[in-house]
This record gives sequence, structure tokens and C-alpha cells, in this order.
Amino acid sequence: MGSLSPRRSDELHKVVCLDAYTCPVPKFDFTHEYVEYHNTIGEDQTIERVRDATIIITSRVPISACIVAACFRLELVAFMTTGTDIADKKACRARGITICNAPGANAESVAEHAFALYMAAKRQVVDLHRVTLEAEAWPREKNVFHLYPQLPRVMRHEILGIVGYGAIGKYTEAIGKALGMLVLIAERKSTAASKVRPGRVPFEEVVKTCTVLLLACPLDEESSNMISEPELRAMRPDSIVVNVARGGVMNEAALLRALKEKWIYAAATDVFVNEPATKEGCQLIRDCPSNLTLSPHVAWYGGTCLENLQLSIKETLESYVAGKVINSVL
Repeated sequence: MGSLSPRRSDELHKVVCLDAYTCPVPKFDFTHEYVEYHNTIGEDQTIERVRDATIIITSRVPISACIVAACFRLELVAFMTTGTDIADKKACRARGITICNAPGANAESVAEHAFALYMAAKRQVVDLHRVTLEAEAWPREKNVFHLYPQLPRVMRHEILGIVGYGAIGKYTEAIGKALGMLVLIAERKSTAASKVRPGRVPFEEVVKTCTVLLLACPLDEESSNMISEPELRAMRPDSIVVNVARGGVMNEAALLRALKEKWIYAAATDVFVNEPATKEGCQLIRDCPSNLTLSPHVAWYGGTCLENLQLSIKETLESYVAGKVINSVL
């Protein structure tokens, strides 16, 4: 399907999984050669491993234009994730290579983790843990109220703004409403006020109104740096931002300044522009203020998510080989 050297009808598919450590890959019910790697690091190693593949399975290993160019038999890139931003879609489109994902597989787990981050940020859980272990301030002062620049709001006083109304957004909406929050679903940032869809609220209004802004949208040209200095300055000074989308959706330098200069109350993120994040490559880690809570891109990791990913990748590949493309993003 669009490869430079089309597979002959008598040739087997060669399926290569580049990072099986993220989730065990199920067995497929079609004749094929299967090669699995625990993890794959760097473009050169990736090319060496997938040069003659017809199907690539990946979760975290990027598929660049150079990799696409080197794979003359490649037909399908199948992601065991919802996000596919690490694949060069322009290069794949030029070759007619299909890209599929696992839509909604991680939604329940990510939504729960988003609320865990929100609660940790609001209640200063990380600092409370540290202060309790130090056993100094609490015995000395008889309280630790100094950790709270403002009184934590109860749930029914929160206004939850959700950016990204896919499966994750819908789960977070349900959780928010169950907890008594007022929930606002943001329209696309580029949508004119006169064209806002029923049930949506203009993006700018959500940003200015909410006490909790939850980012759950894909990373693409429209959402890149969607939350930057203008948006953070427009937010309430008592608000919290939670990012479980992609690191590039929120400008990290602007977020750091917003937290230090108290444009907003707190933030929490599970995602970073460069991953795995390091002190050398990520200023959020290098200069982390006390009102920022971090986790290392694990929001998706949960029992139902792994089960869903296995079912999705099996169905995607078997349907593709049978001549039916499902879960396609390209």
C-alpha cells in the first residue's frame, strides 16, 4: 500500500515492534514474520531494525522522514498509543504509508491521573510529604499552613475547563461532574465566537473563567504552544493548570514564569517537550518551583489501558492485512 517496493502476494508481512517494554504485544492471526525489541534508541538503530519491515509497531520510538525513506517495503506504522505526533506524517503521506493509533485505549487511566495531579497540586501533597518526613516545621510550629498560599477550594467550588474533547476529555468531564465541579468544554482556539458549537464555550472564555484548566488535546500545528504567555496571563491568579496532553501544547518557559510570578496558583504536568525529560534538557525539572507538580509520562499506564492497547493493536493489524483499514489517522 504505497511502498516503493510493493510486497508480492507470496511474501510474508514482516512486523517489527520497536519498544515492547511499554506493553506486551499479542499474537496475530495471520501469517507473518515477527521481530520484537525491548526498546530502540536513536534513528540509526531504528533504521537498522526496520529496514525491511512492512509493518512497524511503536509506542515511544519516533518514526522520522529518514526512517521512512530507508524502509522500502513499509506499508503501515501502528502506534500502541493514542498520540502519533512522533511520526513524520508528511513523509508517510508522500509514500502512501498508513498510520494507525489506539484511540481511547488510555482514556480512563489518563483521566484518573489528571485528577491525581490536580489534587496533588491543589493540596500541596508533595511538599506535605517532604515536611512530614523532615519532622521539623510541624513539631515546631504545630501546623504547616504556611504551605498554602491560598485556602484549597472544595470540589463544588471549582470550574473545570477542558481543552480537548476526545475520549480523555469525556472521561474527565464525567469525573468532574461527579465531584460536583462546574465543567466547561472549550471550543477550538481558532473557532470564531459566532461558530461555537452547542455545548462548547469559546476558548478564551474558558481560559479566563476556569479555576482548573485541563489539557487533553492532541499535539498538532494548531495546538502547538496553545497555552503560552497570553493565555497564562489571562487566567485567574487562583487557578491550576494540568497537562496530560503533550508537552508541546504548553510553552514550558511561559509556564515557569507564570508560576514564579504568580500569574496562576499552581500547575501539574505528566508530559514534556523533550522526553525522557532531564535536568539538562528541561527547565521545568532544572528550575522546578514548589507550585509545580511533575510525573514522568505515566498517566496512561494502567490495567485497563494495557488490555485495551493489546485488543486495539491486534484488531488494527488483522483488519489491515484483511484489506480493511481501521483506527487510521493518515
